[in-house]
Amino acid sequence: MTKKINRRNFFKTTAAGTTMLASADAMAPRLAAPLMNTVTSRPAFEQFPYQEQNIHRPEDGELPDKVVASGCSFCPSNCRHLVHVKDGKVYNVYGEEKDPVQGGGLCPKGQLIPQLLYNTHRITQPMKRVGPKPSNEFKPISWDEALKEIAQKVLEIRDKDGAKAVAAKGSIRQTIEACAMQKRFMELLGSPNTIHGGNLCDASGSVASEMTLGSSGQTNGYGSDPITETEDLGDSKFVLWLGSNDAETHPVLHAYMRKRKRGNGSKWVVLDPRLTITGNSADRWVPVRAGTDMAFVYAMIHHIVNNDLYDKDYVEKWVLGFKELKDLVNEKGYTPEWAEKITNISAKVIVEVAEDYAKAKPAAIISNSGIAHHVNGVDTSRLLIFLAAITGNIGIPGGGANFMHNSFVPTDLPPIKDAKKIEDSGLPPFPECFVKAINGGAPYPLKALFYSGNIMTQAANTKEVEAAMKKLELFVSFNLFPQEDTYYADYILPTTTFYEMDHVGIRRCDRGLRWRNQVVKPVGESRPDADIWIDLGHAVAELDSKNGADYWKGNLDAQWKDRKHLWNEVFPKQNATAAGMTADRMAEMATPLRWPCPNAEHPGTSVMYLDQPEWKDIWGGKRFLTESGKIEIFTADLEKKLAAVGRKSIPEFYTSNENPGGLPTASLQEKMEKSPTIATTDGGNSVHVASLGAKADAGLKEKYPHQLVTGRPSALIFNSITHWSWQAAQISADRFIQISKALAEQIKANSGDIVKVATQHGEIIAPVLVWDAIEPNTVFIPMGSGDKQVVHHDVGRYTWDTVNRLTGGTAYDNLSGQHEYKAFLCSVTTVPGKKIHDLVKEMKEKLEQEKKEAAEKAKKGGESKEAKKEEKA
Repeated sequence: MTKKINRRNFFKTTAAGTTMLASADAMAPRLAAPLMNTVTSRPAFEQFPYQEQNIHRPEDGELPDKVVASGCSFCPSNCRHLVHVKDGKVYNVYGEEKDPVQGGGLCPKGQLIPQLLYNTHRITQPMKRVGPKPSNEFKPISWDEALKEIAQKVLEIRDKDGAKAVAAKGSIRQTIEACAMQKRFMELLGSPNTIHGGNLCDASGSVASEMTLGSSGQTNGYGSDPITETEDLGDSKFVLWLGSNDAETHPVLHAYMRKRKRGNGSKWVVLDPRLTITGNSADRWVPVRAGTDMAFVYAMIHHIVNNDLYDKDYVEKWVLGFKELKDLVNEKGYTPEWAEKITNISAKVIVEVAEDYAKAKPAAIISNSGIAHHVNGVDTSRLLIFLAAITGNIGIPGGGANFMHNSFVPTDLPPIKDAKKIEDSGLPPFPECFVKAINGGAPYPLKALFYSGNIMTQAANTKEVEAAMKKLELFVSFNLFPQEDTYYADYILPTTTFYEMDHVGIRRCDRGLRWRNQVVKPVGESRPDADIWIDLGHAVAELDSKNGADYWKGNLDAQWKDRKHLWNEVFPKQNATAAGMTADRMAEMATPLRWPCPNAEHPGTSVMYLDQPEWKDIWGGKRFLTESGKIEIFTADLEKKLAAVGRKSIPEFYTSNENPGGLPTASLQEKMEKSPTIATTDGGNSVHVASLGAKADAGLKEKYPHQLVTGRPSALIFNSITHWSWQAAQISADRFIQISKALAEQIKANSGDIVKVATQHGEIIAPVLVWDAIEPNTVFIPMGSGDKQVVHHDVGRYTWDTVNRLTGGTAYDNLSGQHEYKAFLCSVTTVPGKKIHDLVKEMKEKLEQEKKEAAEKAKKGGESKEAKKEEKA
């Protein structure tokens, strides 16, 4: 019998080790040397292979040693991964077929995890800077050294500048446990400045839900719901999508929704400046101008309330402030005709969408970052809740106002023993506010920053971020790869992928959690983020003469590294509404378990705010979790609280600061007040007081006549992290700028031409893609690219600078802290005589020159060392 040769058994059957390695290398495109420029050598690292499929087929006798149930946190689809392991290595991954929503599916991002797990560029030891900033000059040190040195510096800053001078930001790719440990560490230190990935993604929807309904979290769920005996969102008769390219950002959940749409005849309307894949699935695409969704929704409400299309019984029983809402839309004349001039959508279309939505039952609203990432993010999200409320679509299966990425599942730890009250207010909870405090010292300076993620591709105004990173006394990066922000790090602490630890990862959009088993041991010396926070706390304990070791070790228990113990014994006892969500129970389930779930017999909650005992009994008989027990559009108490920061319960229309129509916007005063809507710790957060109604700078559009919109790239990419996969670098290497045919003709550009996009904040270049279906004046650029994504070099492609060089300004939503990311004025001009291949050629020449200079520097350094030795001798 002839044995089939593949890369794995080739290693076993080749005689000479050197020949084996040379032959193996010849089977795949050659990788560049590891990027990490260390003083001492680091171990060679096997790259997940380029060409071999590594599928273990039963017919070939190629069975995995084991299949481990784990998962992915690249998006809130929260897919279960069935990971195939052979000889202690991950070889393949499949989706969970027993989950009817997942249906065995996996999106491209999830399938790339093995390429991140086994990657020549991966950081596998703690690293300490030995060169200037910015540079990639580090040396490996032990964990004990790294933690002790970081602990010493943190305590030095605390004692000199106060604990508030230390800030931390977690990541969506971390675990829920890591976020809990980060928050506990910062509370023990005494700092109010701790935030997480949710503060970037969709804090607006979370705050709006909390203000109006009493709790954050997506109101409705996906898949079978035992309580209502429905498919919940899968049974919607009408879905209004706003600011969400769901087909590419949550491919697996969207596949379920499309399947249900075909089955039940649901009608979909998509509001988006460009026709996305989500829009292709819809019955109607509405190319609304960026940042004007608020006007569109106000016009819908105006038509509904003035044509008796609202649910009178529901409003009378469950809604406070309907009269005030109706009075405002009538007094201000927020008619469809008024909205037409702002949105560039005809009044006729607005009326048709309003009537289709109001007459369908159940009707759902689903929105995402396209709504959240504006200065009016919270207010627009609130209007969407108002729209759902007045039509009776809150608290019913298939309805709701569903803000993706904001769902909250409580993970409180036991109370801190001998707790010290945090007196200081936190900064507005967003990275840009951290950057401004570092650079300008207002309202107080930040001196140290712990960061998980990539602040260079996440925070607006890259130029300001670079300046801030140079000024920090301590920057600690929790990371897998040497990316853009690690060039400014003082220490890099190597973290793990999803497959290297037991954990509960990101919640599904509908508050659903899964237990994920460890698949393989951590690569190198990498550690889970949660463990790093505990270990750092224990390192501080040995040095903190102010609080003592017991304070730290007793309140940041080493036993919490055992995540099964944490979820079986700690979290359920501290969080009554999640008491039924234990590790043991979740591990036995093929589907996510949805919060709230108060006991082991409760099936979990799909529909929030049900008028049924399964929901109301959890909350002592309340349906809505506001003080009144109703949906609060307007109350005198809410109006008073919001007035302190310059806001109103029912605001007049306003939009982004940089808009081409000179429309009213929001400006921020120097004055700061305690926020009535956000509190990252018990100390709360201060925000700048807003002034609404200011006119946008009309002169700006003379220099920058077009509307820049940023957003998510293709389904293959999750921010910057997946750019470290060779496959993503090959397939999705080039970041294209989408413009309309009319704009292309105006600037005389064809698809593939290189163009320069400039704003008042900066400029970048990229190839253009002429797109038939995009709002004529809109320029769309995906986020997530960065100029240090060297895997692009490995596969012969170009590295594109971050779009955040174009974003910036002082504008943020002071109800959530969320920065303006989506709407900026820009200019677009062609770069004559340049194509992508020209840029790649220039890049290769530059890399060769840098390589020569590095070799010469190393040679001179070696000669200098030898000379010093001789001189000493």
